This record gives sequence, structure tokens and C-alpha cells, in this order.
Amino acid sequence: MNQKPGIALVIITALLLAGYFGVVGWAWLSPSTDPQRGMAVGFLMMVTLFLLGLAVVLWYGVVHRRRRLVWVVFGICALPSLSLVARAIYLLARWLRRS
Repeated sequence: MNQKPGIALVIITALLLAGYFGVVGWAWLSPSTDPQRGMAVGFLMMVTLFLLGLAVVLWYGVVHRRRRLVWVVFGICALPSLSLVARAIYLLARWLRRS
């Protein structure tokens, strides 16, 4: 029942998380004089904690061989990129239909 998750799945999920951490790190380091900077910092804190939580859940799933847990983390990480792909396919289909 507790099967070892595939190494490729774990690597892809970890790379997605690292990319998200890179974007958040870039946002943390960007200089700003905006008066609403405090709200942005609060949002970045929530996103950072969420990503850290996903990383911990991924680590737990790998260490304890919880394949479904790794798949759930992968699904959460892949959803934003897949929704962009789906949106691009939809827009392409609409553009082709008009032509």
C-alpha cells in the first residue's frame, strides 16, 4: 500500500517549488516605496509559509513513502502552470475558429 514515489515526480515537484521560491524571493528583494508595501509583505509571508508547508509535506511524503501525498503536492504545484497552458490552448482555439 505504501509504495515508494517515483524519483522523477519528486524531482519535478521540487523544481516547481524551487521556481516558486525563486519568484517569491525576487518579490521579497524588490525595492519599493509604495505606501501599500506592508500589505504586500503580509501576502508574501503567507505565500512563503504556504510554500514551506508544501515543501515539508513533500519531504514527509518522500521519507515515509506516501505516494498519494507526493501526488497531491505535485498537483498543487502543477496547477498554476497547467491552467496557463489550458488558457493558451483555449485562446489558440478561439483564434483559429475566427480565422
